[in-house]
Amino acid sequence: MNYREKSEKLEKMVEQMENDDLTLEEMVSLYEKSTALYKDLEKDLTALEQKVRILTEEMERKEEEDESI
Repeated sequence: MNYREKSEKLEKMVEQMENDDLTLEEMVSLYEKSTALYKDLEKDLTALEQKVRILTEEMERKEEEDESI
């Protein structure tokens, strides 16, 4: 699952938890699953941020090299 799919799945889980039709056991189970998914999304976002940082730094270095020529 990609970041968007995970995010949409988490959003649906939250909507389900906001629904009053769940039993306490279902609510706890859904909460555990959503918490794990949230942590996974955090890891994905951190990795994506790192990639953007690296690409930005590379681009800036290339621009500096081009300016020095």
